[in-house]
This record gives sequence, C-alpha cells and structure tokens, in this order.
Amino acid sequence: MIANLLPFKTLIKEHCGLTCEDHGEEKLVHALNQRIATLAIKPVDYISRLRDDEDELQSLVNLLTVNETYFFREPEQIERLVNRLAPRLLAAHGDTTPIRILSAGCSSGEEPYSLVMALTERYGESTARLFSFFGGDLDSAVLDRARTARYTDFSFRGVPQAKHQRYFEQAQRSHVLKEEIRKQVSFHELNLLATPFPPALRDFDIIFFRNVSIYFDTPTRKIIQRNLASLLKDDGILVIGTAETLANDLGVLGLVEEDGLYYFVKGDPPLASEAAVKPRIPLDRTSPAGASLLANEQSQFNANDLSSTATPPPFWKREQSAAVPSASNEFAAPKAAKPSLDNARQLTRDKRFDEALPELDAVLAGEQDNTEAQLLKAHVLINRKAFAAAEALAQRVLSVNTWSIDALLLLGLAAKWQQRNADAVRHFKQAVYSHHECWPAHYYLADLYRDSGATEPARRAYRVVMQLLGGKEPDTGIQYVPFGLPTAEIRFLCEHQLAKLPGAKMQADLR
Repeated sequence: MIANLLPFKTLIKEHCGLTCEDHGEEKLVHALNQRIATLAIKPVDYISRLRDDEDELQSLVNLLTVNETYFFREPEQIERLVNRLAPRLLAAHGDTTPIRILSAGCSSGEEPYSLVMALTERYGESTARLFSFFGGDLDSAVLDRARTARYTDFSFRGVPQAKHQRYFEQAQRSHVLKEEIRKQVSFHELNLLATPFPPALRDFDIIFFRNVSIYFDTPTRKIIQRNLASLLKDDGILVIGTAETLANDLGVLGLVEEDGLYYFVKGDPPLASEAAVKPRIPLDRTSPAGASLLANEQSQFNANDLSSTATPPPFWKREQSAAVPSASNEFAAPKAAKPSLDNARQLTRDKRFDEALPELDAVLAGEQDNTEAQLLKAHVLINRKAFAAAEALAQRVLSVNTWSIDALLLLGLAAKWQQRNADAVRHFKQAVYSHHECWPAHYYLADLYRDSGATEPARRAYRVVMQLLGGKEPDTGIQYVPFGLPTAEIRFLCEHQLAKLPGAKMQADLR
C-alpha cells in the first residue's frame, strides 16, 4: 500500500494537469497498486521510479485518463461544422490549402473519424483534398487503439444503420473502419501542458476540445486554453462541449453564439454575410446580453431544470429551420427506446453518465415524482459539475422525505465540491443524525474537519469509519445512489489520514 498519495498527485498534476481528488483518489490508488504489482517493486520505491522514467509515468497516466466516447457524440456541433463552419472557411481561404482540424483529447478516435465521415457526406471524394484531420491524446495506449480503428458495439450509440454499413466492415465481434476514412486521420501524443508541441500540430483552423476540460481545475483550464490558442490560426475556432461553455469562458478567446450553440474564436471568424453573430471578448455577465447568455448556458450546463417536461426536445426531433439548409441530417441520434429505470440505473452504476441522463429524463417525463430517478439524476449532474440542478433535485426529494440519506449525501457532496464547507458539514451531520451507521457521511465529515484544521473532530470521525468498517459491512441507509466508495480503500485512507494528523498515534484496535 502507498502510505502518502500527495507526491503522486503533485507529480501527475504537474505533468499533465489531471487532479486526483475525491473519486479520482480511488482511481489513483487502484492505478498505483496495478503498476506496482506489474513492476514487482516495493511501494516506497515507486515515486522515484516515476520521476526517473517517463515511460513509466506515461503508463500510470494511461490508467488514470477517462476514455468515455462514441461516434457522433453531440451531433448538433458536427452538423454546425458541416453546414456552416466548413463552408465559410473554404469560402474565406479558398480550396488550395486544406482546412486543418484537430480533435484534442481524441481518445480512441471516434470523434475525429466522425468528423471525416460527416464531411465526406457533403464533400465526397474531395474531403481528403479539402481537409486535413488530426487526433491528439495524452493516453498513448488509447491512441494505438485509435490507429487500428477497431470498435465494439458500445461505440455506435449515435450511428444510423446506413452509415454503419457504409463506413465499417464486420470483423468477428468488432467493427473496423474502412481504410479510406481511417487513413485521413493522423494521430499524435498530445499533453496540453507539455510545450513545445509536436511540429505537426500547428496552424489549425478548427480544434475540437469537447468533454475534456471537466477533468482540470480552473487555473489548469486557462493554461490549456492558452496553449490551444497557440495552435490555432489567427481566425481559428475552438469548439468546446455543449455543457462546458461557461467553465471555459476565461477571457483567453472570444465567445460566439450562433443559434443557441457556442464556440470560441481567436480573432474574427469567417462568417456568412447574413449571420448576425458577434464575438464577445470577454463575456460581460452583468450586462443584459451577458445575463441572457448566462441563463441560457445555465440551462444547458445543468442539463435541464427540475421539470423534465420543460426540457426542449432533442435537436433531432425539432423541425429544421428553413433559414439553415442542411446537407444531411442522417447523423442525428436515433430515436430513443422506451425509457427504462432499470437501464438508467445500470448506466449510472457503470458511470456512463452521458447515456444515463437522457434515460432518466425520459423516466421523469412520465413520472415526475419518481424518487429514485430524481436522486440518480442528481448524482449524474453532480458528476457533470451541474451543481445547481443537482441540489434542486435533492431538495425536492427532501421536501417529501426529510431524512433521505441519499439526498443529504448528494447535497453535502455538491456543497463540498463548491467549497461551501459549512453547508457540506451541515448536510453530512444530518445524515449521521438520521442514520449513525452511514459511514460515507462520517468519512466526508472527517475530510472536511481535517481540511479546516479541526484535528480532534477529524480524528473521531476517521475512527468511527474504521469501527463501522471493522466487521460486517453496515447498513448505510443509502437506498438508490451508487456513490462508489470501496471499503478497503476507505479503510486504508482513514489509517493514512489518522497517521498524518498532528500528534496522532495509531492504536492497535484501529489497524
């Protein structure tokens, strides 16, 4: 076992910007144990190995990266590329120099390959001449998978059958992308904190950086955005995930709104003459326009408000605007199956949050007061950092069941992640008062006390957790939410923190 995680957290954050706090700490412990077992070395020697061996550091980082992706994710942004941004860039620059497109944080390649297929639908065989595609990712192992372009059914949640047959070939239990698409994307290792970047990754017209920034804190996101800006041409465009816009409006690039969708620009983007779009550098949240954008973004970022019935239908169910001709809408997501709480529950447990959220919304559309669906949705929203909507859902449950352990823990976690520590302590204390054996509440209280310098309350809370987990696993009172706290690792962390507390002496009954 690793006695002190701090040196590893510091090294990883300095190397690539990833933070390993809260649930990320659990993943770090698992990754460290896996690499130490593979190398068959003493745990105490591993930090030195990481500092001296870049390949080993990369192997560890590969285990920590999140590679949740699939083809044609957030298809409205891909349609905007095909129908608006690409034609404008071609008109502005001519077709003598290819439009350069980078997928940063490309994972196993689904995103850049989706862009190739989507543009091929419009430009046919000319796509390879008109565009150059690149994929970059921190995880070297996942890039190898991207280059082979071999995928399981899990990657095809947004691919119509006709496209599947057109661009993929069956190979035993997998699907292989056809060579004419595969060969158009060049993949490179890309650590967005490690400048200078590979020479091939420069002068991009468009960079897609979607659903990646949520894994970095604000100072790191600002550094990364500056580095991405350095890779863009003077009129380059940065496309961020639809739920990440406000978190990335950092004054580095101008923010553009167009028909309810947002992207960032380095300078003045090439716009169609009829498009009434103006960059905002930076966004003034105190102005009427800024307040309007803030409200709009809050709606997107919180993945809709309390009432699922108030949620606008997905874009593929809305009528196509007559003012915006579309070359093809075949990449729109398929019609959802009948909502299933069982399916939503399993997706949430598997941490497939992008899939779980629409399932939960569909359940709530037909049964607005379903307590389990409300709590699971709040859990998903917290993991997507949509705290306001998550807290509102949890409060709604509490209005019916004053001592819902799930709701109290969710409210405590939302407050903790927003550094509202007094609120977090209050919610966790309520959970403990309602159900003393709720060891997760004791554990979170211990961390909050420790961080505030309250040594004795922290020591008592850690000891309570150790006692509760010392025998048969107790009834926590949690009914629905899969908080994902592994008891063995929690016991280890409690021992570790108790040993670090000022004047702490580990007693035999706590081991």
